[in-house]
Amino acid sequence: MTTFKSSRGLAWHYDVIGTGDPLVFIHGFGGSGRWWFHQVEFLAKDFQVLTLDLPGHGQSGWEKVTLRDMAVDVRQILNSVGLSHVNVVASSFGGLVALDAYRLMPENIMRMSLVGSLPKLVRAPGYPAGLEVKDIQKLKEQCAKDSAGTLDIFFRSLFTAKERQNPHFQRLKSLRVQETIPQPETAAAFLDILEQADLRDRLASVICPLQFIAGSEDYICPRPALEWVAAHAHNARFDFIEGCGHLPFLTDVEEYNRLLEDFLIN
Repeated sequence: MTTFKSSRGLAWHYDVIGTGDPLVFIHGFGGSGRWWFHQVEFLAKDFQVLTLDLPGHGQSGWEKVTLRDMAVDVRQILNSVGLSHVNVVASSFGGLVALDAYRLMPENIMRMSLVGSLPKLVRAPGYPAGLEVKDIQKLKEQCAKDSAGTLDIFFRSLFTAKERQNPHFQRLKSLRVQETIPQPETAAAFLDILEQADLRDRLASVICPLQFIAGSEDYICPRPALEWVAAHAHNARFDFIEGCGHLPFLTDVEEYNRLLEDFLIN
């Protein structure tokens, strides 16, 4: 694990493993870079894989940041490692970071794959995303009282009942016990960003190959929302993994890895 200190003094932790074309993984709210362990193991033989912890998550430090702050810091981390052209894979909230980073360095991102993610994760008129503002506000209120307990319940809700019986899910539960749970201040800041972020206008400017992977049972990124994205995105492909919820890369590992590898190499 390596530490990078941003221009604002925020300590980011990241890992780099493997050789080949650079591949950057950005996790979602409540997660960490370690959540990509199945993909790192699978892809490090062919790619130089970088996983990072977002502020207040995993082993990274915390200060209140904006979405743009995180995008700028990601660019600085890549520059510090000497990665001028990268592939980007992002989950959920991490997709917002990836899309904002693309605006800063479109010439540096070769391909981008988003899983369980949308350019706007909250419902709006004519835009059928799965979350509503009231859902975010309720989650913030609950996190303020009991961050660890609330995030545990939220985490379980991201998987189907069948997925929760999956051996991969049981392994992930053990991993989460070892991790630092985002504190109430961190949770509130990320949920504020989640509530307000609207990057739908960025889709038209993304000219690199773009992939959206979603679980067929994902209530946050339902098919109608992805159909809206399909009507507004260029050069994008859409892959659904049957029977999965919001984080299929953690449960149907083989199918997710197959779809991601196919996108990266073809």
